[in-house]
Amino acid sequence: MESAPQTQSRSPRIIALMNQKGGVGKTTTTVNLGAALTLQRQRVLLIDLDPQAHMSLHVGINPDETEQTLYHLLTDDAVNASDLLHEVRDDLYALPAEVNLAGVDSELAQAAAAGQAQHILRDKVRPILSFGADGEPFDFVLIDCPPSLGLLTINGLALANEVFVPMQAHFLALQGLSKLLSTVNMVRQSLNPNLSVTGIVLGLHDGNTVLANEVMGDLAGFLEAARPMDVPWNRAEVLKPPVRRNIKLAECPSFGRTIFDYAPLCPGAQDYRALAQSVLAMKS
Repeated sequence: MESAPQTQSRSPRIIALMNQKGGVGKTTTTVNLGAALTLQRQRVLLIDLDPQAHMSLHVGINPDETEQTLYHLLTDDAVNASDLLHEVRDDLYALPAEVNLAGVDSELAQAAAAGQAQHILRDKVRPILSFGADGEPFDFVLIDCPPSLGLLTINGLALANEVFVPMQAHFLALQGLSKLLSTVNMVRQSLNPNLSVTGIVLGLHDGNTVLANEVMGDLAGFLEAARPMDVPWNRAEVLKPPVRRNIKLAECPSFGRTIFDYAPLCPGAQDYRALAQSVLAMKS
């Protein structure tokens, strides 16, 4: 296992990974960035808010065989986050999802109308952030948000203090970024004044194409123009390196393994190791 000086903070960095477009590597990045951070002696909690439960499956948790999930945590006052906490590898823990999460919006409609449902996740997860599963605090919390703006995503953004946007260097992805940023701005103004977009993660990347380089240039210019503005993304950066398109990253979820357990020497593993170092080096 790789080693690096451990930097403990009083509060973990809580990062929501969010994109309203599916298929951009959001779950892949949640899992493998989290695993890469553990190689740097960070304790990491993964939260699966997507009813598809792909993040849970990726780390080897079968929702059909799991007694309690995020669904129970959000809908049952008697369930605590510690009840569904799974250790999936050294220093990597997960709160799993299941398909019934798709009905949370309707089940909590009355509470949502009263403004009482948007902070359920925050209120229930906070007690385990400082104590983890064995008395040691978490350094990072990574939240895999669903690709839609519903109550689940709102709960994730209410808990988070940062947003990472996984995306591809495609023209349409760049066009959709402004809508996503507007959503984050709305949540910051109404629910979470501490929320900021701090990172763009480029995945499924092919740096040899003219299109990818043009989009990266446009993205860098857009972020630079936001520096003097009072917007949640005024300190966002494109995180390096971009994660190269790699078949091993597509294969490992079917085995319930992170890329470091499946193919630790492949280009995808190399990229996520370097990405974790970039995340640790970011200014707080």
